[in-house]
Amino acid sequence: MRAIFLVLLAAALSIASAGTAQVGAGAPDRPNIVVIVADDLGWANVGFHSPSAVTPNLDRMAKDGTELARFYAYPVCSPTRAALLTGRMPRRWGIVDALNGRDKGLPAGLVTLPGVLRDAGYATALVGKWHLGTGATPQQDGFDHFYGFLGPQIDYAKHVNQRGQPDWQRDGTQLEEPGYSTDLLAAEAVRLIRGRAKDRPFYVQLCFNAPHDPVSAPPDLVEKHKAKGEKAGLLAAAIESLDAGIGRVLQAIDDEKLRDRTLVVFLSDNGGASREGGSNAPLRAAKGTVYEGGIRTDALVRWPGTVPAGAKLEQPIAAQDLLPTLCAVAGAKVPAGTVLDGSDQWPAIRGGKPVARAPFAVAAYDVAVIDGDWKLVAPQQGARQLYNLKDDPSERTDRVAKDPEVAARLGAAMEAILKDVPAAPARGARPRPGAAPGGNAPRRPRST
Repeated sequence: MRAIFLVLLAAALSIASAGTAQVGAGAPDRPNIVVIVADDLGWANVGFHSPSAVTPNLDRMAKDGTELARFYAYPVCSPTRAALLTGRMPRRWGIVDALNGRDKGLPAGLVTLPGVLRDAGYATALVGKWHLGTGATPQQDGFDHFYGFLGPQIDYAKHVNQRGQPDWQRDGTQLEEPGYSTDLLAAEAVRLIRGRAKDRPFYVQLCFNAPHDPVSAPPDLVEKHKAKGEKAGLLAAAIESLDAGIGRVLQAIDDEKLRDRTLVVFLSDNGGASREGGSNAPLRAAKGTVYEGGIRTDALVRWPGTVPAGAKLEQPIAAQDLLPTLCAVAGAKVPAGTVLDGSDQWPAIRGGKPVARAPFAVAAYDVAVIDGDWKLVAPQQGARQLYNLKDDPSERTDRVAKDPEVAARLGAAMEAILKDVPAAPARGARPRPGAAPGGNAPRRPRST
């Protein structure tokens, strides 16, 4: 009888264990999640894409984890941040461009990635750039803690915006503190990781302002890179400093023995800005466009023991996929009735190889529709273009005339994807973010 009881107990424990496993054999439940976002980092401004770039920590992260070789952001920063936060196409709220200081942007009360994780027991924090308008504070959109700045850009040392007004705070309290912004933001993330509540997983979204203009860098790094020329050298110095800050955060995770329990995601919010010396070679064009140089960005995932090391994943993944993907990893349930534009891409990331997925759109003023190797570019004005990215990643050969049936299929897919999405305003006319219909239903109040 005792032997039968022990067998039944072992079976019950095995079933319970299988029920709590969420991400594969050997992976811990409810991992910590750190999402690191660079600002205007070019495709060729990292060492794992260009040997001239000095980014040893990102290069090491690429070796320790998986490169998301076909990660798609939006042409400029606000739409990417909105897509990351909501899992939806930001044009639903009229966000197709960088928001200014008067734009409402995202409304309060949306279903958001940090909000869903917080309801699942995560401690949530935003460190760095918000740039999602005045319609909500970071805390109203799911973050327990906010340290950083609200607007599109700041002076790295003075912490003032483009109008010379202070824009640096901690949880709504304006701060005046000395320091280079990259160092301060990295230090805050390290502080949160080291001082975490040991009984809760954490979600930290670390959004650097580097290397966005007005580009600035520590004097020693400026001197180190001066042979590259004034503009290129300054940008290289700012990027090396950014990489060092990321290295300090990764080191804190390792020092706290959280390496195997923490999923780290790195991405840029859009392609490099050519006017600041950013390079997206060999991709076409730059920030502000839906060509590959504007929306296909550097992206990495590190989770030792769970995510393949040294892999290069060709799965097309979009910014709006991060909410469903990271919620799936965390075992966090998105509220019933929530409609998302993104989809869970964890099976491809975890397995290290592409899986079938539906076409998706990056919709700003212009629209790009991605379906496997094919990409349709639909400008707000002008003729549509079709590219096969496997054969032509630099988008040099328009295939509309040669493959009209593919162009028609992707055009139909675009119409279906955007059927209930508001049209973009004419380029040059200021949109009215926040006025467009079509958002998620408001979040249920969080229980106290």
